[in-house]
Amino acid sequence: MQFLLDNSLLLIVIVITVIALALPVINTRRYAPMVSPKRLTEIVNKENGVVIDVRKADDYRRTRIAASRNIPADQIQNRLGELDKTRPVVLVDRTGGLSKTVAQLLRGVGFEKVYILENGLFAWQKEGMPLD
Repeated sequence: MQFLLDNSLLLIVIVITVIALALPVINTRRYAPMVSPKRLTEIVNKENGVVIDVRKADDYRRTRIAASRNIPADQIQNRLGELDKTRPVVLVDRTGGLSKTVAQLLRGVGFEKVYILENGLFAWQKEGMPLD
């Protein structure tokens, strides 16, 4: 017991470190794996993946990834029939946050290969990838 009292700060640091290391694994299992812009292009080109932009239609019309489809997050549940469950799906939004909710929905209804573009369109633009 004395050891724990003497080293309480060290134990707190260890616990925080373990939590920080575990969070990416937990989020991947809870939502979907995050992918880089490079990995997104590989999924589309090599695995016949589809890119779904879950932002509102006005935002999509202004800036979008070439060959992406727009199905806003608030409509996707009613438009699931437009998607093929056998194809990989990469979800895109402005920063990556909105896609998490959609990923949970898609995985919950049987989509096996669901990915999220990490940091969304910000990452895509930062990498200098093509936009429509």
